[in-house]
Amino acid sequence: MRKNLLVGKPPLLRELNQKAILELLRKEGPLSRTALTKRLHLSKSTVSSVVADLIARGLIHETAAAPSRVGRKAKLLDIDPDAGFVVGIDLGGTMVRTAVADLRGEIRAKRKEYTTKAGLPALLDQLEASAREVLLTAGVPRQRLLTMAIGVPGAVRLEDRTVWLCPNLPDLEGVPLASLLESRFGVEVLLDNDVNMAAIGEKWRGCARDVQNFAFLAIGTGLGMGLIVGGELYRGTHGFAGEPGYIPIPMNGRWKKLEDVVTGPGIVNLAKQALLRANTPTVLLGQEELTSPEIFQAARAGDPLASQIVDEVARHIAWGIAVISVIADPSLVVLGGGVGDNPDLLLPRIQKFLRELAPFTPEVKTTALGGEAALLGAIATALRSGRMSLYAPHRRERTLPSPTSKAGPAPSSPEEVSV
Repeated sequence: MRKNLLVGKPPLLRELNQKAILELLRKEGPLSRTALTKRLHLSKSTVSSVVADLIARGLIHETAAAPSRVGRKAKLLDIDPDAGFVVGIDLGGTMVRTAVADLRGEIRAKRKEYTTKAGLPALLDQLEASAREVLLTAGVPRQRLLTMAIGVPGAVRLEDRTVWLCPNLPDLEGVPLASLLESRFGVEVLLDNDVNMAAIGEKWRGCARDVQNFAFLAIGTGLGMGLIVGGELYRGTHGFAGEPGYIPIPMNGRWKKLEDVVTGPGIVNLAKQALLRANTPTVLLGQEELTSPEIFQAARAGDPLASQIVDEVARHIAWGIAVISVIADPSLVVLGGGVGDNPDLLLPRIQKFLRELAPFTPEVKTTALGGEAALLGAIATALRSGRMSLYAPHRRERTLPSPTSKAGPAPSSPEEVSV
């Protein structure tokens, strides 16, 4: 006799129905009960029962009635954005950006401050204070916080959620940052590389919303990449995918790393070498402490030596993109970071050199989110996990530590980009 595989599983079915209704309302709400029944192919009684439960839990609410030509107007249902909140943090070597968002992803409060250099305890205190400050500013009760997510300027080892290869914040090397913050807040804390977070942010709210395969290339004081393949973040075997700084570049009969010639410090070194050979007038000679923004500005003003340097930088960036393209075949490469934020000078040159280097070339754009790509990626990452904790609260209760507990929840990785 064949057994019914669904016997004994009503809690799971109810949970799945709750998730389906919440997701549909989040994406397309407000909707009537009738619309939910038709769209999800559920019975009227199932929708009525699940909706009543979700209203009782404060996750959805009734809004204004839908217009109707005949009969009684149907009441509409929608997500209650205040049912829960998430905090995202972009922890950089120079600045800390923090924001709190509701369940629809609307930013309720944010702040920016310089990153402390007073050691690990001070940094942990700063992150805690910054998160509590945005919650206070937004008027969000502490118990409504669902999840936090942090982007860090280093690699993250997923099995124990520790930070590695973090030269801009050496105090974080080997530190289980997520677990330390979980013990302070009592909610799940997700951790990822800041450029991965930027890629997620660009997919969520930037110029890559409808793109399934793209690379986010952050070029500033360092060089990093977040790679989205099939709509999901690609991490590689050890979670360290996205280190284009090690791509070899042929220069004057020698090999150099890409990071040495396209980042801010690398561009300054290129300029210093060019000045030693310069035989034409250039405004760069008058600079006491040369910086990459000054080089780009001189190129805009028509300085011939600065223009040559920008040409060389663009050629090297194109080389790196060509290598990435023939391996990953992205349809789009998004440039971010201080160096990448020079589209007027870089984009035409990069596209020209790309056509010479690769048989097929991706579109190249600069980020639509400015310096907030990683912060928005952290919000998106926290939202995905936070919503799941509302769909299945019993799972959240099993995994979360108390505010004084030393243990953290099982590792969680924000691989799927959809929010």
